[in-house]
Amino acid sequence: MSPQRKLRIANVLMAVGIVPLLLGLGWIAAVIAFARQHKGQIGGSEAFLMIGVLFLTYAFALVVSGVSALWSTLVARRNAGLRTRASMIIRGATCLVLLAPLLWYTWMTLGFS
Repeated sequence: MSPQRKLRIANVLMAVGIVPLLLGLGWIAAVIAFARQHKGQIGGSEAFLMIGVLFLTYAFALVVSGVSALWSTLVARRNAGLRTRASMIIRGATCLVLLAPLLWYTWMTLGFS
């Protein structure tokens, strides 16, 4: 398999891993907005469902996108002519999306809010 093809596959896998996480976050934001407008209509089961969805989508994104980002980095380092701007942008966006919840959680637990 050519290095260009490996890089394309890694880029697609990074996007595939991030999309469910972004959809899950969008759904959670929609439920929170609905709960603010309609007090008392959302029960505790929806909260547990939101936590479960967030955990599963983050774990999926971490495994699929994280491994793909590492693979993309390795392919780009081994082949100096392959360092494309699109791959760097996708890798950067993937790292940002995967690290943002960890940084936010660390910020909140250390009491900086």
